[in-house]
Amino acid sequence: MKKVMFVLFVASMFALASCGGPSEGDIKSLDSLNAQLDQALNDLNTTIDSTVTTTIDSTVAPK
Repeated sequence: MKKVMFVLFVASMFALASCGGPSEGDIKSLDSLNAQLDQALNDLNTTIDSTVTTTIDSTVAPK
């Protein structure tokens, strides 16, 4: 899902660049998409970090 959103973002950037640049509305829409992608990446990193911590904590042998 994240790869699809990234591909759409890159494709829209190329399309806008070939049309002479984005309008103000396009810039706001891309800023919004960029913020959503940042949030999704932060959520993914948090999930991965918590999964790694849980895995490490649960595999340590008791003393």
